Amino acid sequence: MRFTLEIGGYRITVHESQDHSVLLWPLRPFDVFLVDNHDPADIMVTVAVVPTLPDLPTDRVRFDSAHGHWKLLESGDQLVINSLSPKTGASRARARVSADYRRVEAWVLPDVQSGDVGWSPMYLFNPILEVCLLSLLARDGGILLHASGLAYQESGFVFTGASGTGKSTLAGWFAEQGAHILSDERIIVRRTCSSVTLYGTPWIGSGEFAANAAAPLSRLFCIRHGQDRHRFEPLPASRIVAFLLQQTFLPYWDRAAMDATVDSLIALTRQIPCIGLACLKNPDVVDAIMEHQRTAPLTTV
Repeated sequence: MRFTLEIGGYRITVHESQDHSVLLWPLRPFDVFLVDNHDPADIMVTVAVVPTLPDLPTDRVRFDSAHGHWKLLESGDQLVINSLSPKTGASRARARVSADYRRVEAWVLPDVQSGDVGWSPMYLFNPILEVCLLSLLARDGGILLHASGLAYQESGFVFTGASGTGKSTLAGWFAEQGAHILSDERIIVRRTCSSVTLYGTPWIGSGEFAANAAAPLSRLFCIRHGQDRHRFEPLPASRIVAFLLQQTFLPYWDRAAMDATVDSLIALTRQIPCIGLACLKNPDVVDAIMEHQRTAPLTTV
């Protein structure tokens, strides 16, 4: 079996040469990120379905998720990721990863679903391919934000904030007005010298929005609950960066990627207007945001 997904502009190709039965795949909404693309992969994954995971040599633990889910270990000039079952705590997949995160050699245990024996590609995505994608993205100057993102009236908006502050709700209200919702849970942001682009991802929130699409980013809103009315608040750059750091998926295991992420957040605040938004739980916030878009000066901090 061979398939390619495109997420955030990165092509991820997975190849399992023995054609074992595949379980729970393609799983929504990953199915909309499948592409018929024969260009070279940014992340190439070879998979072997085995009865016993190999005992790979390792030097030391670089990162432990601390929840019993996965560990990242050093192995010479490569890395080893050990993925554990959250139910049993036993290893269910293991991978040897190149230092640049672009080549992955993975082994997975067979699984049983509804009496069928096979393997699940989702064992690769959480966490093995998520680690590789996030690390590569960060090193390239990109950011994975806990946020909703959408395209509406030729503008791209990102709404980021803590869980429960209304990201999915805002996405739903914009969708009712005809907006194209890229995601209501995680958004990829990538910069060039002249523009910033936001990408949808297959990781969904309560609104279950996920689109394999991109849009130029016009404004980023740091959202929280309001009290008496919708308020747009200019924020100093230091406060914006601190806010965004709390909502950014950080590659703690890679110093270069971490440094690049901080640099990217600082650069983002200089390139795109980043605004505080205290909003009420009222769909007229869409009109308020569009009015702010029309009347507020297009400035950055």
